[in-house]
Amino acid sequence: MHRKTLITGSLMLTCFLSLAHAQSLKPEYIAQATERTITLDGDLSDWAGLPQYTIEMSNGFPSVPVSSKGYFQVAYDKDNLYLVGVFNQAKDTVLAKLAQDAPEWWNDDVLEIYFQPNRTDKVPTSQHFAINPAGVRFKNYTATTEYQTASKIEDNRWIVEVAFPLGKGVFAAAGDGSAWNLKVGREHQKAGEYPLWPMGGDFNAETNYGILSFNKTLQDAQSLVGKYQVAQESATPIISRVSDISSFATYYGKDAATISKLSNFDLAITQPGLSKEQLDALHENGTRVVAYLSIGELDPGSAWAGEVKDSWVLGTNANWGSKFVNASEVGWQDIMVRETGKLIAQGYDGVFLDTLDTADVYPQAAPGLVATVEKLRKTYPDAVIVQNRGFSLLKQTAELVDAVMFEGFSSAWDFNKKEYHAVQGDPNFVASYAKRGLVVLAQDYANPDDTATITNDYVRAREYGFIPYVANLMLDQLYIPEL
Repeated sequence: MHRKTLITGSLMLTCFLSLAHAQSLKPEYIAQATERTITLDGDLSDWAGLPQYTIEMSNGFPSVPVSSKGYFQVAYDKDNLYLVGVFNQAKDTVLAKLAQDAPEWWNDDVLEIYFQPNRTDKVPTSQHFAINPAGVRFKNYTATTEYQTASKIEDNRWIVEVAFPLGKGVFAAAGDGSAWNLKVGREHQKAGEYPLWPMGGDFNAETNYGILSFNKTLQDAQSLVGKYQVAQESATPIISRVSDISSFATYYGKDAATISKLSNFDLAITQPGLSKEQLDALHENGTRVVAYLSIGELDPGSAWAGEVKDSWVLGTNANWGSKFVNASEVGWQDIMVRETGKLIAQGYDGVFLDTLDTADVYPQAAPGLVATVEKLRKTYPDAVIVQNRGFSLLKQTAELVDAVMFEGFSSAWDFNKKEYHAVQGDPNFVASYAKRGLVVLAQDYANPDDTATITNDYVRAREYGFIPYVANLMLDQLYIPEL
């Protein structure tokens, strides 16, 4: 019989409670912009009486209160959305030296603002703005500089006022009853702090936005929670073909005896090349097997390397020597569909899709990566498809795949120091999808004799309802801990 790693009922309850908590909307996660015209002059008198929203929870996970706090306020009229940031900081520590076109403007102290005006779209458009304490509107990596600012640096704080022109340029129109997603951050260089409103967490996570609610007059915050929570909870359930699994392993070695031990797991991720006899033996024990396929990078040693045109290559991955590929090239997509077909014909249950994080390095590849996943699902409707990371694409791919791997959730390999180390991956990258039914696999890395780390990785993953596995960096050893 196929041995399964069981999770107790009490632990499963803890998992689901953790996910539910991660997605709960709180009154303090809603910022209300009420109707008022603000004059940008660095004087806070126009803002008197409006709610203040505290910026204090640190970037990263777990998020903790920072030492130097601040707050923001919001208002609007028919022409503008106004926002003011007020930040505690001694004047002699304030950094505000860089010019508008500075390539690394984050080396100043900065107010950062993120909008998603089309918040109910499947893939909301994000707009990012950055202003230093001198009122400089930074150009690089931001949506536009076509808005107004005023600033003031005082003895123990700095102030930045902003007016965004509603319905002009890149800015959406808004009025009473409108709602946008909002995130507000503050860079404090001397303190080494980057707090975020509303909840801190990894600033790249799509789930750590609050809501900017446009209301002619101030509304009861709890009633707004009910209004917006209903919309959040109406997302379509995700049907996973591996919803019944409770264990998995990743093994890229070729040792026959080790391959046979994959029968200890419900799901096995391997390199292509297993024999029909090996696949049949694993299937007889109830193990489903998916084969590795890199859809965002090209291994120069792959059988199809000669088919890839130089114009498809975007750059080189220095860690592995592979090439970043523009997956928007239809020829590349066709190769991925063809190779998947070969693997399924050989007896694999599906594919493990790696290197979707290419989209974070080269955003122009993102549409092609999504299109590739769409083609794979359309061509092979019964295949098991597992996606490795690619969190920025999950809004578009979550309903197409059966599981997402969170690689490096609790421990990882440091390529600079050449050693394993503990990390604190933010579960909010995937928690909302797990709540809808997507299976989350937590793949961590440690030495085989580091039982303390391995135990911690398993416990932490299960706390969030994720399925854990720990291996060595090269994935050529099989760990079978009794956890």
